[in-house]
Amino acid sequence: MPRLKIFVSFEFDKDNDLKNNFFEQAKGHSPHRVSNCSLNEAYPTQEWKAKARSAIRQCDIVIVLVGQDTHNAPGVKIEVDIARQLRKPVFQVVPRKRTYNGVPSVDKLIRWKWKTINETIDELWNSR
Repeated sequence: MPRLKIFVSFEFDKDNDLKNNFFEQAKGHSPHRVSNCSLNEAYPTQEWKAKARSAIRQCDIVIVLVGQDTHNAPGVKIEVDIARQLRKPVFQVVPRKRTYNGVPSVDKLIRWKWKTINETIDELWNSR
């Protein structure tokens, strides 16, 4: 498998645990060698936008981790917009047994099941 660079977008102030869990689980549940290209700082400065654009430009796929308030997070919306501008594939992952709303501009919303996550990554990677 190629080493995919995945940018994970998440509500920085509320969902850092989701991001950490995702990358920890990826080590044991994904055949992909996943690199963390996510930002480790909160929105909103111009410098943040430049860093986000640079990180997303260098990634292969963008995954939005959906928490309770992700659909209202301005930083997540900006990251998704940047990914669209750069023509990066984007999908959303919502924890099982949660009914959180994803970002409205991203059509693909899947449950946090590693089989489904891996199939979605494969599908997006192979269709580029």
